[in-house]
Order: sequence, then structure tokens, then C-alpha cells
Amino acid sequence: MANYLDKDSLAGLDEYRHKIFALRAEAYQKYKIDVLDNDTLSALSIYEIVSEYDSDYNINFARNGEDSKSNNVLIEQKASRIAKKKKSGQYPTASFQFHAKGNIEYNRYIFATRDLATLELIRIYDISNEKNTKLIQQDLLNKRANWEAKNLKLGYTQKYDVILLDEEFLQKLEASTKQIINGVEVIQA
Repeated sequence: MANYLDKDSLAGLDEYRHKIFALRAEAYQKYKIDVLDNDTLSALSIYEIVSEYDSDYNINFARNGEDSKSNNVLIEQKASRIAKKKKSGQYPTASFQFHAKGNIEYNRYIFATRDLATLELIRIYDISNEKNTKLIQQDLLNKRANWEAKNLKLGYTQKYDVILLDEEFLQKLEASTKQIINGVEVIQA
């Protein structure tokens, strides 16, 4: 569905773009990191919370590879945006996307949900317990195998290789710690 705006609205949006570009240029000159690249802003907002309880946590700003690390443990990080339900005012559960053909086996995972409109973090699941990471890996490997089996049946490899890990799955994991940090629910499991 198309979404065209009138000239005044376009001019208003362009004013925001100028401000955003100026801030991006300032940050780039200082740190040589493009804050508008891939998931940089998302990773920085997660860093703000996780670094409160994990002082060794750091973000990988390269495009490929792990998303972050802590104490030499590589971390896969996923975020999902969700909107409050109109009737209840509650947030629904989210799903987190992985590429079936990508690296999906890590010793630590961080999953974050954020508000669709404000991008504010709602919940973070920080999964590092070996039993829980193995459960996530097995679920993803099963979904990869199903995707591969479908390709065999079709007789070709689908370009769309997204597999999903549902938040309901994460909610069933045994949590070691639940806390609120800067208004964000943090579940460590």
C-alpha cells in the first residue's frame, strides 16, 4: 500500500533528516562508527542495559560475525519490535529471526524486545546457562533441518531462509535472575 505525503509533511521530515545526518556525521568524525549502519543504535541501547550487570560486555561494530562478546564468549544478539495491543494495552510476545544457513550456535544469546513506536527496550533475555543455550541451539537446528527438508521436497533452495525463535520458548527457560534495570525487565537464564 502506498503512503505519499504532502509537500509540507515532506519538508518537515527532511528537516529531521538534516538533524539526523548532522548528528551521524558528528559521531562518525569522533568514533569512525556509522550510527545509522545496520543495527548499531539497537546494539548501543542493549549495551546501556547489559553493561550495568556485565562490565566485560562489548559490541562488535563489524557487519559480519558475532554481535558482541564478554569474557571471550561470543554472543548472538537479536531484537524485535512489538506494538502494544489496543484493547489490553499489553505487549504481545515477539519472534526473533535467524538465517537458516547462518551461524546459529552460540554459547550466549541476548534477545531484546522494544516498543515499535518509541524503540524503548521492554525486555531483555540474556541466556548463558549451558542447558538453556543447548535448548535454543536444538530448537534452531530442528528448524534449520525442517527448512532444508522443505527445500529437498521443492527441488530447489529457497532464497528466504528465515527461521524464528518465539519469545514463548524463552519464557519457558529456567531463569536464574529477574530484575528491572532502567525500566527494562532483564531475565537472565
